[in-house]
Amino acid sequence: MEQKRFDKKNLVVILALAALIALVAVVATVLKPEINPTLGELAADPTAVPAVTDAPADSEESTSVQPAQAYLVVTVAGAMYEPIPLYEEARYTITRGDMVNTIAVTPTSIRMHESTCDNQDCVLQGEVTLENRSQRVLQHMVLCLPNEVILELYTPEELAALLLDLAGYTGEDTNE
Repeated sequence: MEQKRFDKKNLVVILALAALIALVAVVATVLKPEINPTLGELAADPTAVPAVTDAPADSEESTSVQPAQAYLVVTVAGAMYEPIPLYEEARYTITRGDMVNTIAVTPTSIRMHESTCDNQDCVLQGEVTLENRSQRVLQHMVLCLPNEVILELYTPEELAALLLDLAGYTGEDTNE
């Protein structure tokens, strides 16, 4: 059986591919977005979170005694951010470059209040409430496709299931 040898040309191609793979790995590590940033980190870029822009005057009262009835999950450009408990009426603003979305929330609802997108479909989708989710075409979601913003309204139980699913929890005992 004849054995094939690598010549200089093959070696150069292999080394060039190895260098390219190493470069891609370094760039991917440097540019990798943070997963699940906190509320204080969404604002002017994809690693930022909605800023409260219109909270009621009595917002300093402690609301952490009771769990929220509903939670808002915001996804911007494919990055899902930590859930926001909806304790009171408030507005959050998401700014990415020249794209701005303002979200209005109550303890049991969400809606896209304003957007800089051309078609305004997200604003026209109206309010999502815990009561009307099953009657809406998009159910628990509001989508702004031009600005790459997704809003989702969850109950505490639905949110717990989502987070367990994202964590890869199957409910099976792995100690057996």
